[in-house]
Amino acid sequence: MMFIKKFYPLLFSLIFGLYYAQVGNRTITKESIDREIVLSKKNTLDQNKTLALFLKINKDAKSINYKEGIIASTKKLMILYHSIGEDEKSIEYSQELEKLAKEINDNEYISTAIIQRATDLSSLGLFDENYKELQNAKYYVSKLTDANRKHYHMSLIYQGLAAGYYIPKKSHQDTILSYFKRSLQEAKQITDNKSNMLQTDEKYDMISYLYMNMGMFYAMMYKPQKLDIAEEYLKNSLNTINSRKFTELKVDKIPILNYLGNFYSEQNKNTEAISYARQVIKLEKKAKSPSARVAAYATLTNSYEAIKNKDSTIKYMSLYTNLSDSLAHTSKLSADKTIKKISSKQDKVHKANELHIIIISCIILLVLVVSGWFLWKRNQNKIHEKYKTVIENLKDEAKIRETEPVLIKIENKGPESAINISEDTTASLLNKLSKFEKSEKFLKKDMNLSSLSSLLNTNPRYLSEIIKQHRGKNFNNYLHGLRIHYITSKLYETPVFREYKISYLADVSGFSSREVFAVIFKKETGVTPSYFISQLKKDEMKQEVV
Repeated sequence: MMFIKKFYPLLFSLIFGLYYAQVGNRTITKESIDREIVLSKKNTLDQNKTLALFLKINKDAKSINYKEGIIASTKKLMILYHSIGEDEKSIEYSQELEKLAKEINDNEYISTAIIQRATDLSSLGLFDENYKELQNAKYYVSKLTDANRKHYHMSLIYQGLAAGYYIPKKSHQDTILSYFKRSLQEAKQITDNKSNMLQTDEKYDMISYLYMNMGMFYAMMYKPQKLDIAEEYLKNSLNTINSRKFTELKVDKIPILNYLGNFYSEQNKNTEAISYARQVIKLEKKAKSPSARVAAYATLTNSYEAIKNKDSTIKYMSLYTNLSDSLAHTSKLSADKTIKKISSKQDKVHKANELHIIIISCIILLVLVVSGWFLWKRNQNKIHEKYKTVIENLKDEAKIRETEPVLIKIENKGPESAINISEDTTASLLNKLSKFEKSEKFLKKDMNLSSLSSLLNTNPRYLSEIIKQHRGKNFNNYLHGLRIHYITSKLYETPVFREYKISYLADVSGFSSREVFAVIFKKETGVTPSYFISQLKKDEMKQEVV
């Protein structure tokens, strides 16, 4: 360490020499930095180019100690890193922004930094920390003197509080909805101002965002009774963006387009769903947002599968799988980096002695290795528990079949029907569905809602509603469930099936391709087909040993 310290001056000179060699004759001034910031608002750049630009602006501002430039670029970097999913980097810049803002006693920048950090923590699943940060932000917002800025920041805080419920439950509905409504109320109180178009643009961008979130909330928590309200909010969100000419703010339409695509896909309105998803793909080519692209791929996969377009289904299924795996890997690496950086900072604060730092670093490394192993083991245990649940269900059904041949036991806990169907009609359709489930006709590759309606001598709307209410699924998921249940039963009861290729299992259970089968199998059981088969073989070997 002493040897390295002696060369600090030399390293410092070398770094500065390289920096000025790269800069050449370019003169960095406050005016040049301000000019670059203004141009960034006018020019349309993708996120990666915008990020690179503001990293340069931030570096230039620091080189001449231009505080306004440092603060403006730090704020932008904080937001940009969150938008591309690198929340740990966003947290770093939020901490830097808060420190800079406190030096100049700027309560709005302090509030902005804290609220963004709360958002990042929520994205990382740290919901208690999210709540604490938002309560802290309220203090600084209360000190703002501009009423419009106070309304804007309070709207952000209420949005954050609503988002803090990781798993919304029935008991949370009223609370979450009240937060959304209070956020919308605060946003609408911001006055339109021709002399401050940025403030007006921010207002309507926020209103659009809130409409979208409220639509999503109604679709998730109140379906199917209030899907019309959900759709109204979602359309209001898109209309708010489309009806305005934003002059000072670049507004991203991708999130609302993505959710509209997903919403219509869920309602089996596949033409609309495909249209919105394709708009996302087109816009995403400029914005470069992988998370938005993977959501659009999911919608396209589901919609093309629903309309029996095999080629497009396989195409988008492959794109979705590859990209989602890549994002999951990147997310894991980011989480690991966050843990290491937080641990490292805490060590430096509490341990000044170099020897202690080395010892603590070794301990942290050991903890991270053990924690990583523990998390991996816990994940494996969760997967195995899902496998055991499937096996236990199969065992229970085998016992029931000894006395009464029933394929699937599904509890009738559906919500109240959205359309009026008489009790006699309902009873008749349920009886026909039960026979259909035992007949294995669901294995036919051309089976769809229309063909099943004809088979059962009813109309598709009635049949779809009965399946939703009494099987708790839409038609596609219902059909997938029957097919996956069939193949898991075969694999469990008939050992020879475990020797077949996945492509054969997909074909025999009525799926159009191996890829679609694998995705649906995991969705229904929680495990992959290969894992399920390997565990069955292990269980069989254990029984032979015993």
